[in-house]
Amino acid sequence: MKKTHSLKVRSLFAFSVAGLLSLTACGGSSADDAASDTTAAAAAAAAASETSASDIAAARVTKYLQTITDISLGDAPTSVPEAKTVYYIACSVAVCAEIQIGVEAAAEALGWTFKSTSHQDTPETVAAAFDAAIAAKPDVVMSSGNPREWFADQLTTLQGMNIPLISWSLPEGYEPGDGISANILSADDYYFYGVLMADYSVANSANKNIRFIGLPVFPVLSLVQQGFNDEIALICPDCKVETQEIAISDIGVNLPGQIISALQADPSLDFIAYAFGGMMYGVPDALDAAGLIDQAKAVSQAGGPMNFDFIKSGRHQLGEVALASELLGWRAVDMAVSLLSGGTISKAPASEMLTGHADIGLNGLPLQILQADTIEDATKLWPGVVGFQDKFLARWGKK
Repeated sequence: MKKTHSLKVRSLFAFSVAGLLSLTACGGSSADDAASDTTAAAAAAAAASETSASDIAAARVTKYLQTITDISLGDAPTSVPEAKTVYYIACSVAVCAEIQIGVEAAAEALGWTFKSTSHQDTPETVAAAFDAAIAAKPDVVMSSGNPREWFADQLTTLQGMNIPLISWSLPEGYEPGDGISANILSADDYYFYGVLMADYSVANSANKNIRFIGLPVFPVLSLVQQGFNDEIALICPDCKVETQEIAISDIGVNLPGQIISALQADPSLDFIAYAFGGMMYGVPDALDAAGLIDQAKAVSQAGGPMNFDFIKSGRHQLGEVALASELLGWRAVDMAVSLLSGGTISKAPASEMLTGHADIGLNGLPLQILQADTIEDATKLWPGVVGFQDKFLARWGKK
């Protein structure tokens, strides 16, 4: 790349030192080495092919701009057990509440009992939430991506009670093992989100001057950043790219002003990629006030109605690598149906073939880049596939 800077914005984190150490441990150097090997192999393959890496990237963007009409989840459960209890442990960010909507609705559709608790994404509160789940003695536990070190003792207890744990957004494989039956959004999925965001950024940056805003306190978002940087180096080595890392406490507080400063300092900066949709809170308003709303477009991933409104209104954000959060909740219950009937979790065919990243898309979840013309109602969650609930009911023999 022509010019690369790493700007690490330092401020107080809402995490303990122990929590940060756990998060750091999840993103070790082996992943970096693997990514470097993957990038080198991909570069060599691209050089040997008549189709350039940049052409492949452009085709990938076109592919993921298409509206999705069906889902493929692999083999259906052989039977559906009755009268089971699902215990959902919700994280502190909005997407976990969105996923809960799906889990609760799917459990109700099966006549199962739904129970839940929440935490603040710190080691102490996560452990306490798992303690509450254990005390409830459910048939299955579901939770989002906190490092397993934070609930290691509780995980051992769940194993001893033969209670499966279905999770997502862990920096691990699709089937992690060691007490975790499934990781619906795998490390490879998040790496690919970064790849796709890089492809989209290059396609929409006329000046090839791009800024990535990272949130590395979450290990899976570090994987998004890694995938983004690897892909940019492969498809646009002459792009100017700057990487800025922020803390949770910067969102809506310091970040909007930092984006203004970056745009004022470099009038040719014309595209910004945010590692997570919620990071954009307050940014368009600040850009409006500063008269900079039209200088740079943006993309993020796993955002919600706030981001859809930015896109529909043409305020800074151009696209969203979308997560069908409610559908994810139904998929988690679908996996529970299989496990509690004596089966194994199903796999869809891999949606992408990247060397060293074999688990992309095994969850069968839809993936699409949403733009203004494909967002029907900015106030609602993206369904992924219209009428997906009926597809699950048919899969379970309930329709």
